Amino acid sequence: MLFVNKFTVLIKITTMKKAVIALLSIFATTLSLAQPGLTKPASAGKIVIAPGQKITVASSISVEADLSMGMQLNSTSTSENLLEAKSSTDKTYTISNTLTKVKVNMNMMGQPTNYDSEKKEGNNPDVAKAFDDKLNKPVDITIDNITGAVVKDDKNVKEKTGDDENTLNGLLDMFAENSDDAVVSGAFELIPQGKNIGDSWVDSTVSKDMKAVRTYTLKSLNGNEALIQLDVITTATNKLDVQGMEMEFKSNTKTTGEVVTDISTGQVKKKDTKSDITGSFQLMGQDVPITAKSSSTTTYK
Repeated sequence: MLFVNKFTVLIKITTMKKAVIALLSIFATTLSLAQPGLTKPASAGKIVIAPGQKITVASSISVEADLSMGMQLNSTSTSENLLEAKSSTDKTYTISNTLTKVKVNMNMMGQPTNYDSEKKEGNNPDVAKAFDDKLNKPVDITIDNITGAVVKDDKNVKEKTGDDENTLNGLLDMFAENSDDAVVSGAFELIPQGKNIGDSWVDSTVSKDMKAVRTYTLKSLNGNEALIQLDVITTATNKLDVQGMEMEFKSNTKTTGEVVTDISTGQVKKKDTKSDITGSFQLMGQDVPITAKSSSTTTYK
């Protein structure tokens, strides 16, 4: 009982901690899309993108979560990224990613927490810390033109700032080891060589804290447009420092969805996913269960 009271007070009195839990639920869905460490089969062709070509990536995510102890969370978020092809070699493309817009609306226990990159006044200051420094700053990412996987080099490896106070920045890094990687690589999907309608293939992402296994099934072909079914199982264990208090988050996410891609270029046109998330926080030696459902839609134009 004493633990419950402490934990409830901890959540209610600190906006930072409330935002932490909300963003954990929101960004859990990106586990299924993050690309670092990706292992993919060889495709039948290559990604095609013209020098200077730009792609606008528009995403929306909704989450309904039960954080236990009577705490319910409803949230919606939208974002826009601008991709631009910068240079290429015979094996790679370098594509810049710029986060241009973010809007987050969440409500937990009747208390709203909002952020809108286009309206600076009234934004939650803790959420703003996570996004303001990332907005309108191009980041160059290099991808393999056959697999779409990120090619790591010294320029691609993000340095850790060691800023434990900005927990929300840590969250963004935690759920997609490098979110720029995930956005750029996620804009491309190639069909492996020799696959026919009804055939499946598998790729995976493995890191110290997370494992994701994706199964793809080619559902249909209409000209150059392919419809792919996506099934993902993700497990993760991450530790956060929330103002000097260590919090461990474990999650198991099952995601299903569909991807529409152009087989002549490898460029994705649309991606829809639904996720069921189960997990727990371990805080002060106690496990607090969490369940959530999320849905996301991403378009590429």
